Amino acid sequence: MRMIQNGDSSALGYLYERHSGKVWSYISKRVPKVNADDLFQDCFVKIVEKRHSWNNQPFILWLYVVLRNLVIDFHRKVKTEKKVLEKILPIHDDIREQTDFNDLVSSIPPETSKLLSEFFKEGWSYKELATKYEVSEETLRKRMSRAIAFLKKGE
Repeated sequence: MRMIQNGDSSALGYLYERHSGKVWSYISKRVPKVNADDLFQDCFVKIVEKRHSWNNQPFILWLYVVLRNLVIDFHRKVKTEKKVLEKILPIHDDIREQTDFNDLVSSIPPETSKLLSEFFKEGWSYKELATKYEVSEETLRKRMSRAIAFLKKGE
């Protein structure tokens, strides 16, 4: 970690080799498989982003704190998305299986409709959509928020 803190990016490869199995095991037991790959990658990004918060404590303990926070953030995000969807749609409807999804999104701009369809019906992740549309994940999240707001106005 000291090497990473000093800007030596090659040290990340060593940490990856040494701890990737533990990281995968931890994440795959706590989130759906479809999301585990993204969180696995996010963990190693977080190691670099949070490198200055490591203060010579045992690395594995610090790593598990990073992992725990990633998993908690993931579940908070999912919980928030479910709450928003419950406000938009009747509680017992699942947007992925709703037969009139196209009717639901027909009153909003086509690019917004496409984004919602790719996320809810096709199961694209925020990260995948951000890459596809060549925007940051934060920008993509804002677009999704606006798209859901369009749906709310339509009710």
